Amino acid sequence: MKKFARLTTVWSLTLLATSSWRPAYAQAGESNRPPEVSILWPQRGDAFSVSTLIKIKATASDPDGSIAEVRFFAGTNLVGVVTNPPYNAIWEVNVHGSLIGTWNLKAVAVDNHGVAGESIPVTVFYYAGGPPRPVLQINSPINWAVFSSPATFDFSAELLASTGDTGPVEFFVGTNSVALIDPGAAFSATTPPISTTVSNLLEGEHTLTLRYRGLDGTICTCALITNTVRVVKLGVQLPSVTPDGRLQFEVVTSFPGKETIIQSSENLLDWLSISTNQPSSNTFTFTEPSPATNFQRFYRVLVPP
Repeated sequence: MKKFARLTTVWSLTLLATSSWRPAYAQAGESNRPPEVSILWPQRGDAFSVSTLIKIKATASDPDGSIAEVRFFAGTNLVGVVTNPPYNAIWEVNVHGSLIGTWNLKAVAVDNHGVAGESIPVTVFYYAGGPPRPVLQINSPINWAVFSSPATFDFSAELLASTGDTGPVEFFVGTNSVALIDPGAAFSATTPPISTTVSNLLEGEHTLTLRYRGLDGTICTCALITNTVRVVKLGVQLPSVTPDGRLQFEVVTSFPGKETIIQSSENLLDWLSISTNQPSSNTFTFTEPSPATNFQRFYRVLVPP
């Protein structure tokens, strides 16, 4: 019996361009452009209880030099200076005028010539009277990741907010606890992600969740975070579009070394083979040879018997 995986896509594409305003503190000469910096976490609209320690994460780069330091501000208050990546700083949320309000967080990157670039501010909310809530984030795998069966992958989480401790942290696949890890260190700007290896996961959809066992084990935004992964014999990852406008997707297969055919159709009745591959591993990337057009096209992947 042939094994099929089908991808349906509509070749009607909308591309959005975005820009960021990053003013420089000093005028850069023609030979020295200001560095670029942006805050990765927290995100606009996030809310924290007063006294929570949060990890402000930023990314910074300089197009024609190097980053000398990244400065972190809450309002006008300097709350941290970092000279080497990762560009993270720990800030304790505090009251700013009233018991409920907002803070504007920003990062300023300074290059090796003293020229500075500023991130777009991120507005976060704070409130007094509630207990601090630790925040855990699933770093990998991404939501709706596809793995070949039986699946083995790294399940990784990062602590982004805390009262000072770092766990323990419990990892779940479905309702099954697969690991309980206690880093045994104080929460800091360089606290690394916590990870475990999930092995021999069988075909199907599986939910990944976390549980923070520090404090009383019940107060954590991680209860709201669930990633779903799919384990398949043959499947495709969500498609993307290359810079030159061609459809691209990753094929996931449990049959490395076997002939794998990509077919396309305009009506789901007539199928045309457009690519044949004999993958050496469990994944390979297919790129449509023709640029995207405005008509509908369907794709499927099959492994002949």
